[in-house]
Amino acid sequence: MNIARWAVALLLTVMLLYVARTTSRGRPEFQTHTENGYTFEYTTVPKITEKTTDRLTLKITGPFEPGVNPVIRQVRFRQDSDTPISKYGSVPLLVEDSATGLYSTPITAGDKGGKTRYYFEVRDNIGGRRAVFLNPDNEPFVLKYIGEVPTVVVALHIFFMFATVYFVVLGMLHGLNLVRGGVDIYAFGRAFFLATVCAFVGGYPFGFMMNAYAFGVIWEGVPFGTDATDNKTQLLFVYLVLVALASIGSWSRGKLGRDIFSPKTLGWLGTGSFFLLLGIYLIPHSIQFAPLLTKIVCWSWISLVAVLYLLGLYLSQRDAKSKGKARSRISGA
Repeated sequence: MNIARWAVALLLTVMLLYVARTTSRGRPEFQTHTENGYTFEYTTVPKITEKTTDRLTLKITGPFEPGVNPVIRQVRFRQDSDTPISKYGSVPLLVEDSATGLYSTPITAGDKGGKTRYYFEVRDNIGGRRAVFLNPDNEPFVLKYIGEVPTVVVALHIFFMFATVYFVVLGMLHGLNLVRGGVDIYAFGRAFFLATVCAFVGGYPFGFMMNAYAFGVIWEGVPFGTDATDNKTQLLFVYLVLVALASIGSWSRGKLGRDIFSPKTLGWLGTGSFFLLLGIYLIPHSIQFAPLLTKIVCWSWISLVAVLYLLGLYLSQRDAKSKGKARSRISGA
């Protein structure tokens, strides 16, 4: 039975990580757009190494005539996401192959952690706009500047995050058994204790290093920032801490305290961790949300988890006192 659980946990882990990889917004994506007879075809470049030069290449076909040319519109120095795109600088694209409509432009990255915004237009010689090419959200494309991350840091970060997912899935399978009336709480608690340790090591020490090397910052989970990826890691970690502490009596063999919930309730908490994990991985990696929304969701979640733990601890202590008084009355009688 254990071998079957291990195999199912491994399979589900691989599937979840595949979904996370394929939905990542940090990978190049092919995009196309047609407007007023002009067709743009472009494979995005989401990031380049800091202080290096790359080329943005795209294909534009349509009714080009004398005086009509494609350009790239890019933010100028000191402009940001609040700058109207009509204020962006304009530079003609270079012709790579006129027969196929292939154009390009060189682009140089700044310091890691920075980014630039840009889009493409077809304009005539009096400044009229014939066609515009933005991303599917009708926003400029974003190119991030990142630093080089040592291979060993990347490998260990991935390993511990993989292990986190595996132990969460394994714990969920044990949790389903508890919901059905099973009694092996030790295996359940051990899985979530290991998941919590792996989430901490992979998400924090190695997460800090990943951030420092790639973006020049340490951590942007609340209260230090509003990065979606760091906050997703933190939301999962906080919940895993809840499940691990709630089952501490079982996985520590009673050495560090007692369980604060019944086996069935622990089973439901463990099952819930899988759906939390699933929800987190279905949100595309590298996607960003409004800072205020991120703060509201994250602080609300942390508060809810804290309240659940404190409520369980209070009820557990109350029940223990009630049982102690009952035993005293029986022994006194």
